[in-house]
Amino acid sequence: IPLTLLALLAAACGDDGGGGGGASSEACPSGSVEIKMVEIKFDPEDATAEAGQEICWVNEDSIDHNAVAESGATFESELFGKGQTFTATVDEPGTVEYVCTIHPGMTGTIEVTG
Repeated sequence: IPLTLLALLAAACGDDGGGGGGASSEACPSGSVEIKMVEIKFDPEDATAEAGQEICWVNEDSIDHNAVAESGATFESELFGKGQTFTATVDEPGTVEYVCTIHPGMTGTIEVTG
């Protein structure tokens, strides 16, 4: 029975199918807006991007982070560690508000222009 329980717990740790985005060990794409995750903050906290331009988060902290849109977009990364990146594209002009869901106060905005 303990092995069955372990198998169930391991399965629960997988992707929940909720639109989570995979992190990468690759550098940010050329021409993308780069947002660093450093000292438990987004840097810059307020960024600007053109509609359709890629936005790339780079984790430079020694702890895991994610980037999850709260309004204005629907991206959601999985947790990713130091040296990894996550890229999303926002196609509609407006204000995107996003957070790191595991670090209260770690918030950012992106002004997406047309």
